[in-house]
Amino acid sequence: MADKDEPGNEPISQAASSDDTNMKNTGQDSNAQSDKPTKKPEEPKPPSRLKQLWDKVGIDFMTVSLMFKGSLPPTIALAMYQSPAVAGQFGNLGYLVAITSILGFCIMPRGKFIQTMILNTFAACLSAAVNLLAIYTAVQARMHTTPPGSPPTGYNSSASAVCGVWLFVQVYLINVVRGARPQFNFPAIIYNIFVAVSMTYATQFPNMAYSINFMKRLLTAFLTGFALATGVHFLVFPTSSRKVLFMEMTGFLMCISGMLKAQTAYMQSLETIDPVALRKKQEEEASAAKKKSKKDNASTGPLVIPVALKLKEVHGKTVELSTKIHADVTPAKREFAIGKLESHDLTELWKLLRFLFVPVNGLSASIDILQGLAAERDWSHEGETKEETQQKRKQIENLHFLMKQLHEPFASMTADVEGAIMHVLLTLELVKPPKKKGDEESKGDAPVPGTATFTATYKAKVDEFYQSKQKTLKDWCREHDIDIPDDFFESNFVGPDSISPEGSKRDEYQRQLLFTLYLEFLLWRTGAAVLEIVLWADQKKQDGVLKHSKLIFPGSKTLYKWLKAVVGQEDASKDGHVMAGVESVGSEGVFLGDDFARRKDPEHLPPRDVAERFGEALRATPQFFRSDASAFGFRVACATMSIAIICYLRDSQAWFFQQRLLWAMIMVSLSMTRTAGQSAFTFGEYRTFAPVTIDLC
Repeated sequence: MADKDEPGNEPISQAASSDDTNMKNTGQDSNAQSDKPTKKPEEPKPPSRLKQLWDKVGIDFMTVSLMFKGSLPPTIALAMYQSPAVAGQFGNLGYLVAITSILGFCIMPRGKFIQTMILNTFAACLSAAVNLLAIYTAVQARMHTTPPGSPPTGYNSSASAVCGVWLFVQVYLINVVRGARPQFNFPAIIYNIFVAVSMTYATQFPNMAYSINFMKRLLTAFLTGFALATGVHFLVFPTSSRKVLFMEMTGFLMCISGMLKAQTAYMQSLETIDPVALRKKQEEEASAAKKKSKKDNASTGPLVIPVALKLKEVHGKTVELSTKIHADVTPAKREFAIGKLESHDLTELWKLLRFLFVPVNGLSASIDILQGLAAERDWSHEGETKEETQQKRKQIENLHFLMKQLHEPFASMTADVEGAIMHVLLTLELVKPPKKKGDEESKGDAPVPGTATFTATYKAKVDEFYQSKQKTLKDWCREHDIDIPDDFFESNFVGPDSISPEGSKRDEYQRQLLFTLYLEFLLWRTGAAVLEIVLWADQKKQDGVLKHSKLIFPGSKTLYKWLKAVVGQEDASKDGHVMAGVESVGSEGVFLGDDFARRKDPEHLPPRDVAERFGEALRATPQFFRSDASAFGFRVACATMSIAIICYLRDSQAWFFQQRLLWAMIMVSLSMTRTAGQSAFTFGEYRTFAPVTIDLC
């Protein structure tokens, strides 16, 4: 298993109330005899502005290392170019070494980098072969149309026209592939740059000997940039796809634990909340911020408190990590690495994490439910009449009662789930075990996460929590004067009508009860989902999977999907989708044939004979030209040609090379995307930061 960074664990402080009491009692006499005033403890100093700015930006060691790693290849390329030998080898093409070293994207994880580098190298070699053929046709056009006595490298309209045609066709075709297959985005950019350089300089080539020499230097420049990116990737802060995935899974489990603690803290804060006083406080803060001419970004609402905002923030981070894991689990499965978990183990673990996220996500939705109910009933304002005020106070008191009833079970279960998550991280060796403290006897017989007896104890606590829901229901019925028989919880019990409250209170009571049971069920389901992960981790440990590291090879099915995805579309199945396990609960995956996987055209039946198959082949041509990918390729070709046309005209060809307008063609390749909005945004970024870069240089 690849080396993993240890995530920061929040310290858990324990209050020693008995020790504090003894200290107060022993020091009571001395304090009474002493006339000196008691010195207040010093308040911690607020962090500096630099520290606050650093925390706000959110830069950590991994981000800084990636920034440093990404800057190394172009720096090395520019340093190499200072040598006369290197400058003599590349001539005026040395800048392409720095560009291609950046486009090598050495900061990517190992699996993605190797795939991208293979495609980039293939694109550069293919472009060299095709453009050498294009240069041959341009040279032949020059040789057959140049009058005797004319300069061999002067302007030739035939050679320029041939180069223009080759440029437009190649840019169009390669960007059609780029639009249809997103995995060819970087190779297509490499190809675009190669063809732009080749088809502009080719207008001045006198013979094939000069052309072959130029093509060798151009291809060498591209491959040198790729070599620099490859060396930096493997030697400087090497990062594997599995390491990135394990870090994301560790952060995901930590965020799950943080969400549960924030959820419990939010529910505890609702035990004594006063929406009217909260509204007045929010208005005072907004007024104070307005007087200081500060922008008030704080959210307001009947039950909007800092703990709720913290829960929303942690929930957003969890969703973000879930999306990243979904994208990174496939490259990690395809990677050759030294580790302990196999490729299929990563799939199983991600499936279990998806099942865990569903109930936790439902728990976070309780904030929206409570805040929506408070806004609907306007709890933040007093009633217009005495009866309406009493009714609102009664509703708020019911909320206090519900939260107090859920206080103990939520606090206990949250602590148990937190310990179970730590047990999973320790068992799978995703975090380092904590250092042992001196006082181990004070912990008693409670099992410690990471030990063999922890799983059985945690399972018993989950089962005990499931049975405790009966107590919650009994307490709720006792609070609302509802008598239930002793055999109410039996499976064959049929409730009489006498236990139902009369009047309009029935719906209100029912909503309160169902909301309470819903929260408890989600918390129990969270604990059960964590239990499944605990059992899975213990099973892997018992099977000896985590005993020794080994060389891991992807399975044949994984390799086949990888090779298929390189040239085709990614597997569209829902095996890795975030909701795949939820949608398939209680159903079997039945293969219905390839015909059901094809896209149907309701206005066109499948062909039945030779003539209809021939017509189907003819229909493919207009379908290709009216596709979105073809439209994107045509846009990029037109944008590139609008600049390259300057190079192909007699009066402006020299000016094109003097002003280095080739850079404008390169920027078109880097900036154009399938959507017009994203392309305009990218052009705007380049236009904004280009003057800043010029001023700095």
